[in-house]
Amino acid sequence: MKDRADVVSPLHIPVIYLDKYSCRGPRYTSYPTAPHFKPDFDQEAIKVLWKASNDNPSDNLSLYVHIPFCTSRCLYCGCYTEIHHTDHIHELYIRSIINELQMICTLINTSRKISQMAFGGGSPTSVNYRHLETFLDAIHKYFLFSPESELSIEIDPRSIDCDYLDQLITLGFNRFSFGVQDLDPTVQKNVHRSLDENALSGLINHLHRRGYYAINIDLIYGLPGQTTKTFTHTLKKISDMKPSRIAVFGYAHVPWISPHQKALEKFKIPDANQRTQLFGAAFEQLTANGYHHIGMDHFALSDDDLFIALKNHELTRNFMGYTTQRNLDLIGLGASAISAINGCYTQNIKGVAEYVSSNDSYRWHKALILSDEDLIRRDLILELFCNFHLDIPNFESRHQLNFETHFRKELASLKGFISDDMLRINKHSLSVSPLGRYFIRNICMVFDQYITSETNKTRYSKTL
Repeated sequence: MKDRADVVSPLHIPVIYLDKYSCRGPRYTSYPTAPHFKPDFDQEAIKVLWKASNDNPSDNLSLYVHIPFCTSRCLYCGCYTEIHHTDHIHELYIRSIINELQMICTLINTSRKISQMAFGGGSPTSVNYRHLETFLDAIHKYFLFSPESELSIEIDPRSIDCDYLDQLITLGFNRFSFGVQDLDPTVQKNVHRSLDENALSGLINHLHRRGYYAINIDLIYGLPGQTTKTFTHTLKKISDMKPSRIAVFGYAHVPWISPHQKALEKFKIPDANQRTQLFGAAFEQLTANGYHHIGMDHFALSDDDLFIALKNHELTRNFMGYTTQRNLDLIGLGASAISAINGCYTQNIKGVAEYVSSNDSYRWHKALILSDEDLIRRDLILELFCNFHLDIPNFESRHQLNFETHFRKELASLKGFISDDMLRINKHSLSVSPLGRYFIRNICMVFDQYITSETNKTRYSKTL
């Protein structure tokens, strides 16, 4: 990547800023964020909003299916997962998801096509292939997929072989996301996730031979035992495999939420400065190998849809992470899954046993109906978070407001970011500078009405 005038390496961030802006805050897969969903909600009002979303039947849908099963516990993990369930439990769980789908079809017009479907976890590939096939047979009975639909699945490369990949292709999957985290043996041992890199390379090469190049690889920086030297070695190996996207997530150490992470405290966990050095190594290695920095923690090749969407200021974000498909209603199926439909969020029951045995057909455990102000701020935060740019006249037109008047207090609070050359504001736009991209969570928090009044911020990971 020869022209890098519009980017700043993390290695060039002044150390003073690492201290000044280090705090805890959301990653903004939604606004308001999930901790603000309420257990006391009006289910009938939610149903009305879901049904009203069908007013334009040409509006497509996004579908997320949560498979929480894993064969073993990775000590860094902060996701909701359950370990060592039997095939019988897997089957019951899939049938419960199908039951949930059937009930949702009483609210959602099935003439609306699915443009995006993602299987996440846990490790969806820890279950037998035939269970995934059973669910997909069911979904095809109720919905049609748009011709250009994206069907993605998270893969634990330790749990599959090339035959399993071929079966996924037969089912229609066309984007494959591999959880790797690190290839260094010491780091793998520390976090209890050992992976043969030759096996990983064999799976990637198999997909390439089959003509599939929409491949994600997930890495984590900030893990105990990582050094810039070892992490650079991992990054070189991964970029040589040429996945179209590489995610480099910061490790979130939250043992009060995920108690198993406490076991990692016997090792030295990198501090904010060391984390910056690790992410800087990722930035340098990946941009030198043809990848572009996307959003907060993603890198993509020039022909990938994420990079194209970012260039066009069309990138967006939902509970599945960054996406190029804007304004899709999102249906979440499975334990703990979140839906975002027509200005409201719902989150399902957490716990496989509770989910399977639930008498509530919709499985909703928490929900939130967004206010008009929530919708305004969600639009602003997602634009800044994803595209680092806000067209103020367009925003004012969409929401029928005067930007300067409506956000007078917030604009005053942004002066520090402006003086630190992280933000530029005029009457036409609010733009995040290349340096400011690394502090985008801090910038967006200024517009977050919920977090400014929050006293318990330990629920969030560190912004740096």
